[in-house]
Amino acid sequence: MRRSFRDIGVMLAEFPVNEETAREAATAGDAIVYGAPNVVRGGSHTGWTKASDMIAKGLCSVLASDYYYPAPLLAAFRLAAEGVLPLTDTWKLISSAPAEATGLTDRGTLATGLRADILLVDDSAPLRPRLVAVISAGRLVHLTDATRLIGTAATPRETVVAA
Repeated sequence: MRRSFRDIGVMLAEFPVNEETAREAATAGDAIVYGAPNVVRGGSHTGWTKASDMIAKGLCSVLASDYYYPAPLLAAFRLAAEGVLPLTDTWKLISSAPAEATGLTDRGTLATGLRADILLVDDSAPLRPRLVAVISAGRLVHLTDATRLIGTAATPRETVVAA
């Protein structure tokens, strides 16, 4: 089935149900999409492939929100906390990789000339990251609690981003 979809130009392997299908998709260079809720729940609600296992094996390139829109943020932090990948790599699964896989070349990374979509996240509670603010296309579009920004501004953290 994966090959027949590829033959008609579909280069996204959405939710491969087993490792064999995911490996075949990876070999062919397809983007491999799993659901972030699968990571948050600790596995598939249907008993199929566990997304975090596929991520650890390098067989997932994109995490989609699927049926639960907060899941990508939660999944990125869970994967990092569980040592599956560093946060910089898990973030790529929900940011630059989906943009690249869908041809959205104006977003997904912070660089001159791009949209400048930024999420400010309070990660002070383990496994409970809280979205504080959203900047989209360079404009503040969402702010939950400005006082959270005050406390974090006084305690800068060093962030290392791997290229």
